[in-house]
Amino acid sequence: SLLKMLYLATMDITKKWTMRTKNWAQILGQLSIYFEGRI
Repeated sequence: SLLKMLYLATMDITKKWTMRTKNWAQILGQLSIYFEGRI
């Protein structure tokens, strides 16, 4: 149920998200290292 709450909160936030994130490639690279095999 925690994963469902996080998912729903993320979906709600992304509806309001209007700005592009700077350095997205770098962020994605770091997340893929930290969460290896999940992204």
